[in-house]
Amino acid sequence: MSTLYIPNSVALRNFDAIFTNNTFDFSDKKIRISFHNNYVALHPVGLAFYAAIADIIRANNCDYSASIKRSIPSIPYLQRMGLFKVLGFSNPIETQEHEETGRFIPLTKIRSSEELDSFMRRIDPILHTTRNNSRVIKHVFSEILRNVIEHSQSQYGGNVCATYNRKRKKISIGISDAGIGLQNSLARSHKVLSCQDAIIKALTPGVSGVTSRIGGNSENAGAGLFFTKCIAQSTKNHFLIYSGDSYYKLKLSKGELDQFCSDPTEDRCTIKSNLPYFQGTLVGIDIHIEDNEAFNNLITNIGQAYAASIKQSKKDYYSRIKFK
Repeated sequence: MSTLYIPNSVALRNFDAIFTNNTFDFSDKKIRISFHNNYVALHPVGLAFYAAIADIIRANNCDYSASIKRSIPSIPYLQRMGLFKVLGFSNPIETQEHEETGRFIPLTKIRSSEELDSFMRRIDPILHTTRNNSRVIKHVFSEILRNVIEHSQSQYGGNVCATYNRKRKKISIGISDAGIGLQNSLARSHKVLSCQDAIIKALTPGVSGVTSRIGGNSENAGAGLFFTKCIAQSTKNHFLIYSGDSYYKLKLSKGELDQFCSDPTEDRCTIKSNLPYFQGTLVGIDIHIEDNEAFNNLITNIGQAYAASIKQSKKDYYSRIKFK
């Protein structure tokens, strides 16, 4: 019997905890899901990941059961965020549900343009920023989720959830799917050597899975993940993408950021391969929201970096993008 162990804590800073006692190999189709006995703290990236694992379990018609200690203090949070529901279990305890508006969005399925539009309307209140900044951030996440719908080939669509930390003025988002993964998706238009290579290409501005042309096309410019990474980078927060046997994790920036890199390997980051294989794609990000001139300038600078990268890529595909 396979085991899916959900550890004490999964966040962007300690994402490797997700691999504790896990291989994500469910080939025997019999799974025992177990939770840490004392406390389970899950960032939206962890919640989204386990939602994708639940999709994989269902797609493979696995038999599974769970051991849940009802005295775990974080049960109400996990329950309200919809973890037990997506795993296919009834809620362990009875609680009074908290109002989500402006505070969080529980795990939500995105399988169509209509569901995507509905989610984008729900996310607006938790951004707590100007209308213009909100519009840009929503556009970036809309592009990522639209790619899930159109290119992941997951029969279950995508999973997304979000939380807002009022004290830290930080929004955290997790997005996942149990689809074909980045390597198979990008291989349709690009030469892709490995899962790690696929992640690097996916983060390179102008590389799109719909065409081999640098800069993408009128419908997909290959900008969503690049923009998302840059927003986290500029607000000194974490960003992670995990697909296949590899992940890329952005480290916290030190000092003032004066450039974005068209080659993501030149960022201050951690890249790992030969990890337990995850057939889909997972994206996690923290964004520090501030209504100030710096954040407004950030949006402009990211756009300038992308445009400069596309232009320079025609001469040198992996060049460093600098701007003032």
